[in-house]
Amino acid sequence: MSNEHHEHTFIEAVDNDTRNNILRLDQKLKGLQAEISAKIDGMASLTDAASSERKKQLMILSDEVKKAIQGIQRLVNLAVADEFSASEFNEMNQEKIEALREMFKESADKISLIKEKF
Repeated sequence: MSNEHHEHTFIEAVDNDTRNNILRLDQKLKGLQAEISAKIDGMASLTDAASSERKKQLMILSDEVKKAIQGIQRLVNLAVADEFSASEFNEMNQEKIEALREMFKESADKISLIKEKF
């Protein structure tokens, strides 16, 4: 057995369920971003006050979704200390990773609800 470890990214170090929940949330956010952009584009020719307010709200939402996508990308690419193997990292951070996995799952489910309300 070798004690040699190599540097992992966060996404490589976590378990499959967490990885899948992160990727699912990322996909849903990107889909939501596309829908928001389409709605904003569709409202481009509307100039009444209500439409202007709706566009403003959609642009704010779009900015928040972009920030969330960027945050996920930073997390996914975050380097895990090379003195720990992926299994050691998971073992040391089990509770935090479980909480994070659940948060990503709940967030992905909430995005589905948000899309329904569009």
